[in-house]
Amino acid sequence: MKINFLGDSITAGARIASHEDTYTCLLCKKLNAVENNYGISATRIARQTKPSADPGFDRDFLSRIDRLDPKADFTFVFGGTNDYGHGDAPFGSITDETPYTFYGALNILSERLTKEFGKDKICFVLPLPRYNEDDPHGDGGCKKTGGGTLSEYREAIKAVAMKYGIDVLDFSDKFPVPRAACADELTADGLHPNEKGHRILADGMYLYLKKKMN
Repeated sequence: MKINFLGDSITAGARIASHEDTYTCLLCKKLNAVENNYGISATRIARQTKPSADPGFDRDFLSRIDRLDPKADFTFVFGGTNDYGHGDAPFGSITDETPYTFYGALNILSERLTKEFGKDKICFVLPLPRYNEDDPHGDGGCKKTGGGTLSEYREAIKAVAMKYGIDVLDFSDKFPVPRAACADELTADGLHPNEKGHRILADGMYLYLKKKMN
């Protein structure tokens, strides 16, 4: 079995000392599966209109679809928190077909993934709770005109996933909203899950896949 993981810094293992403690590695060990990790820190689902200071941040999910292993048995897509945090793409509407709105990027991503793998072999993981997630101005107020709360990004992902018949995993009930931008029981900094948080993710995905495969 081979599993693709398309994601951002959480999937890349940011703030985790050993890769063996990341949810991707833990899940694949449980399933005796091959891990295809396509996590890149600070990346977003939607495309930036204005280039970021670091070009690496603009390697959006859409630009990496062709790099996914076409022979993988399953693909998890775990993103959206950076679209909320510092992306400049507007929400747009659920009928959009442009990569420069969040809905449009989700539509393109979903259409291409379902065409490549089939809807039954894809699952979106919703953004985890994070510190200050109700501020529509994102990380440190970087969105001067406001863009939406994290819950609105979650709802957009759920709406598009439903449109394409793609499963969604929501770990919000497992992760309390952090009260500060510092380490707590499940996060390293109010955003990135720590080792315990990664174990929760791996366990949840394992139960999901076992149920799906049975």
